[in-house]
Amino acid sequence: MADEKVKEKKEKKRKEPGKVRRWFKDFFSELKKVTWPSFGNVLKQTGIVLLVTICFLLVMMAFDSLFGLLYNFLISGLSDEGTTSAVAALASFVTKGGGLL
Repeated sequence: MADEKVKEKKEKKRKEPGKVRRWFKDFFSELKKVTWPSFGNVLKQTGIVLLVTICFLLVMMAFDSLFGLLYNFLISGLSDEGTTSAVAALASFVTKGGGLL
């Protein structure tokens, strides 16, 4: 019983002769059917991709600078004096019943 299973597995593992050769032959025949773009077309499309990437980079840099300036503006206003006055103002606002409550 066990010998039969081993024989079946060995028979399944045997490969057809020339299978790899046929795969390469089919592979190259399919490559011949591909319509390849011209060199000029590839250059145009590459230029468009680079242009869009650079524009996106500039927009991201602008947002980064804007948020950096905003962050520095907010942080610069929080000196020791400013922090205590801000906390005092917040405390008085909350104790007077202000806010969303």
